[in-house]
Amino acid sequence: MAHWAKTEGCNIPENAVRAGYEEDGRPLYIARACIDGIMTPGKAGCHLAGAFIPYGGKVHIVQHYEIFVMPSGSQGFYKWLPDLKGYVPLNAVETAPGVFVGRFQHCGSLVPGKIDWNNGCAYIPYGGQEVSSPCYESFVCIK
Repeated sequence: MAHWAKTEGCNIPENAVRAGYEEDGRPLYIARACIDGIMTPGKAGCHLAGAFIPYGGKVHIVQHYEIFVMPSGSQGFYKWLPDLKGYVPLNAVETAPGVFVGRFQHCGSLVPGKIDWNNGCAYIPYGGQEVSSPCYESFVCIK
């Protein structure tokens, strides 16, 4: 079964779900950490000093966080579905009430982050800022 695994710094657990890439091709993974009491998704990678979490208009770098992993032989199937303006499909992966895992392309990168249906957009950590887009992909459990 897929689950969230605790980690820290640049340590990416085995079988972490790859969710995107940097402009130079380095892989990015789905991370989550608690910011202001809200478990918020963002990005992590072996080249990063921790999880980069978009929240409150800026990027929070968190040393102790969780990565979404799917061990070999796990049950279930996940995929990315195109969405927009805060919509999330049934069975979208939720990290807190109204906060879902999403991603979108920005400046040659495909970056995981959060969907906030209240604000009608997705947010990613990029260049030290929280960047938003009304068009994104939702991470969904299919089976």
